[in-house]
Amino acid sequence: MGELRKKFTFLIEILTDQKFVGIIGIDLVKLHYKNAEVWFKLSPEIWGKGYGTEALERIIKFGFEDLKLHRVEAGCAVDNIASYKVMEKSGMIREAHRRKLLPLKSGWSDNYEYAILEEEYFSSR
Repeated sequence: MGELRKKFTFLIEILTDQKFVGIIGIDLVKLHYKNAEVWFKLSPEIWGKGYGTEALERIIKFGFEDLKLHRVEAGCAVDNIASYKVMEKSGMIREAHRRKLLPLKSGWSDNYEYAILEEEYFSSR
């Protein structure tokens, strides 16, 4: 039996003009529990145009519909308002505020943790 792939990374681009938007990934972090963590990095010049939300919604769909996950998680620094707005627009719920978790250039940052469950995803379809 082949080993299950544990990490998926995708290029985000605008197909009409093949403009690079960013990258997004989903990492299967707790296979036994059917959990995954998503992450994304977008080019600053396209911030605020909805590409992050669209990409996150698509990777959440991939997680639940193709990978048959139970839970998809994500996190960001508490000052990263744009990232947590993208997660909220995509149906994710803030579950935790963890103190001084992220090592940033400016020092240790608190982190917000978000998740969406399979029943929440499928009930919103």
